[in-house]
Amino acid sequence: MTILVGDRERDRAAYELQHHYRDGRLTVEELAQRLEATLRARDGAQLRSALRDLPGSRLRQVRQTPARALRNAAILVGTAVVWLFWSVSLLAAFVAWLAANGPSVGALLAFPALWLVSSWLLWTGSRRRRLRP
Repeated sequence: MTILVGDRERDRAAYELQHHYRDGRLTVEELAQRLEATLRARDGAQLRSALRDLPGSRLRQVRQTPARALRNAAILVGTAVVWLFWSVSLLAAFVAWLAANGPSVGALLAFPALWLVSSWLLWTGSRRRRLRP
C-alpha cells in the first residue's frame, strides 16, 4: 500500500535538508538535487529516499495507517466536543455576568481573552496528541 504525502510532509523534509546543508553535510548541488526530489515526491518512500544517508533525521516516518487515522479522527472529534461545551459554558457565564453586574471593560476583555487562550491551548494540545506516534 502506497502512502501519499502532502505539502506538510514535503515542507518538513525540505526543512530537514536545509538543516543538513547548514551543518555542512550537503553541498549546494546535493541540496538542489534532494530538494527537487523532495518537492516532486508523491509517496513516503520517495520522500525518505531524498533524506537517505543523513544522520539523525528529525522527520518522522510518513506512515498513516488506518488505525492511526481513526485515532487522530477520534482525538479531533473529542477536542471539538470539549471545545464546544467549553465555549457554550463560557458564553453562558459571560451572559450571566453581564446580567448580574452590567457591562464592564474588564468583563468585555477578560471573557474573550479567556476563550481565546483556552481555545489555543486546547488546539495545540490536540495537535501534539495527534502527532505523537
